[in-house]
This record gives sequence, structure tokens and C-alpha cells, in this order.
Amino acid sequence: MTKKKTLVLLCDSYPLSAGEFFLDDEIKIIHSHFEKIYVVIKEQEKQELKRFTPNNIEITKYKSQITTKDKFRALPKIFSILFISELFHTIFKFKIAPKPILFKIMFMDIVKSGQIIYELNNLIGIQDLDLNNTIFYSYWHDYRALTLARLSKQNKVIKAIARAHGWDVFANRHDPPYLPFKKFIINNLCATYSISEAGREEFYNYSLNEKIKVSKLGKINNRIPLYDKPDDNKIIICSCSNIIPLKRIDKIIDMVSNLNIANISWVHFGGGYLIEETVEYAKEKLKKVQFEFKGIVPNNTILDFYADNYVDLFVNLSESEGIPVSIMEALSAGIPVLATDVGGTAEAVNDKNGFLISKIFDVLEVATIIENYLQSSYENQLKYRKNAYNFWKQNFEATKNYTQFANELLNL
Repeated sequence: MTKKKTLVLLCDSYPLSAGEFFLDDEIKIIHSHFEKIYVVIKEQEKQELKRFTPNNIEITKYKSQITTKDKFRALPKIFSILFISELFHTIFKFKIAPKPILFKIMFMDIVKSGQIIYELNNLIGIQDLDLNNTIFYSYWHDYRALTLARLSKQNKVIKAIARAHGWDVFANRHDPPYLPFKKFIINNLCATYSISEAGREEFYNYSLNEKIKVSKLGKINNRIPLYDKPDDNKIIICSCSNIIPLKRIDKIIDMVSNLNIANISWVHFGGGYLIEETVEYAKEKLKKVQFEFKGIVPNNTILDFYADNYVDLFVNLSESEGIPVSIMEALSAGIPVLATDVGGTAEAVNDKNGFLISKIFDVLEVATIIENYLQSSYENQLKYRKNAYNFWKQNFEATKNYTQFANELLNL
């Protein structure tokens, strides 16, 4: 019998604190394919969030603070081929001026990846990992992926991959519009798995490499979607995201405030540093609309809400995205989606399961689109709801997507 492999997963919050809730579904599917999973994350306090943690997971925490010693240890790297070639590549190909902020971004990624290299070398030694039977997996295409690329270059790890989502793919989401060491990371990992076709196309700007692949995320949802509309004439619109500028929750409020439909309720899942001013803005604008901010809750709580309440429409007006798991959740519950055409969102939303609008949009025009849909026949709305559910089933069903992903890892 072939021995199962070991997985070393580099991530941010899972499974101790809030964040990366969508990793729970992935781990539910892939954990049984591995003998052991080591999760490497920054030091943090455990929160009681009922995260899924299988018995074969072990957590390794490294210090979250960057010390002067860490920076001093990384200083020689600014004279390395890695650093200098990245600088020239950035200046001459992407025409980014060599300002101090550019050096700082590059240097701090070197520092942070150096921290994790030290931790991984300890893990390999202490656990006596068989590198021929171990796969290293960064959940984000950032300094953690750089860590694995550096170790691969040094032949200290053999099989290493990284996922790529949205903020770690599209440079225009950053100021300056720069993401460090992409070409080096792509070329030195076994594979980069973008969650969207749009992400793969973006990465071709750095390297026309066959190792750039697409592996879409997925959602587990065994609940039955609601197709029978209640007789109470209540309209529920939902949204789910961090409350930060990128997500433009204020635009959702503006849009809802312009709907000429009675008995509307808007429910938002998620928190963020703009929560207080966003709540105040909602109080100011939504005088005739019921609204509720649910805060940060587990994904199952959201799916239970969708199963227990007939949600008419899900809305996402982000400036940029990968493919939002929040949209996958809505589709899995048979809820049509209205979303901005950014990142890979068009790979989830179309004119059969919802409404795709321009990133730059007129609030009144969008309100009209929603009114026309909500005032259309039950048969028309039912068609959208069934299309939403079927699209999820075909494209974002977690068991199918993550089983395929696990098999690809095992065949590296």
C-alpha cells in the first residue's frame, strides 16, 4: 500500500481565528488524502469559531513581529541576483519608478519570507519530513509563496505550489501598482493555481509559463434551495463582504435607497474597520428600508440564513475581486446575483443566473435593473434561481473541485 503524503500549508488565520473561512470547506475535502497536515501560521489567539479541524492537522506558529534582527539578517539579500533582477524587471518592464516605497515592499517580503524559511527548516528537521513525500502549499501568492519559491530554488523543498486569489494577483489594487517577485515565484514553484481564468491571464504578464493553472474554489452546501416564494411580499436583498473601501458597501446602500419597491429588507454579513460609519450612513439613507448588519459569522450561519429565508437577490459591488466565495454561497442557495464585472466575477455571474454590471455604474440605472427583476413574473425569477443553483453545481461544488485539486497535488 502506498504511503499517504504529508501536506505543509502556509496560511493566515485558519484554523485559529476569523478569516479564510472558505478554507474550511477545502480542508474538509482534502484532509483525507494526506497522512498529516502541518498548518504554518503567525502567532495569534484562538477564537471559538467552530472551525473545521480534522485530527490529522498540527499547527505550527511563528512570531508575528518583525524585529531589527530579522531585517539585519535579510540585508545581504538586497545585493542578491533575486533582488537586483526583480528591481530591473519592475522598472523596465512595468515602468514603475524606483521610489523608496518600491525598495521597502521588496525588502519586507524578503524579511517576512526569511522568517518562514527559518520556521520551515525547523519543521522539516524536527518532524524529520521526507521531502520526496511532502507537498508545500501556500494558500496566498505573496511572501509565503516567495518563501517556497526560495526554498525550491535552493533545492530544500521538492514539491511546492501556491494558490492565487485577487489582491495577490491584480497589481492595480495596490499603490504603487506592484506585487513583488511574481516572475520568480511562478518560475520556481511546481505550479501556481489561480482561482480564476482572469487571474491566469494576469499572471501571463509575468511569465508565459505552463505551470500557471486554474483551480477554482468551491462551496459545500447540502441544503435545499428555496424556490417557492412566500406570500408575505417581503423582499430580502443580501450582501456579504468585509466592510472596507474596496467592497463599496456605501454604493449598496445608495442603490437600495433608490429602489421604488415596498417592504424591502437588506441584510449584510461581514465586518471591518468602516463598520461604524457604514451603519450611520445606512441609518441616514435607509429611512424606509429595514436593514441589519450581521457581523462576522461562520459560513454555515450564512448558508442557514439563505436556507431559512427567501433571499431575492445577492449583491456585490466590489471594485476588484478574484471570484468571491460569497457569490458561490449565494448561487449554491439558488439566489440570483447582481455584481460588478471585475476580476473573475464574470466566471460566476452571467445573464442567466443574475446581472453583471460595469465597475463604473450609475446607481439609478442599477436600481432600475433590480426593480425590473423583482417586479417580473414568478416564472422568470424561478428561472434565474434554478440557473443560479445549477451553475454552482456545475462549477463551484466543493467536493468535485477540491477532490480534483487534491489529486493534482498528489500527482506532482
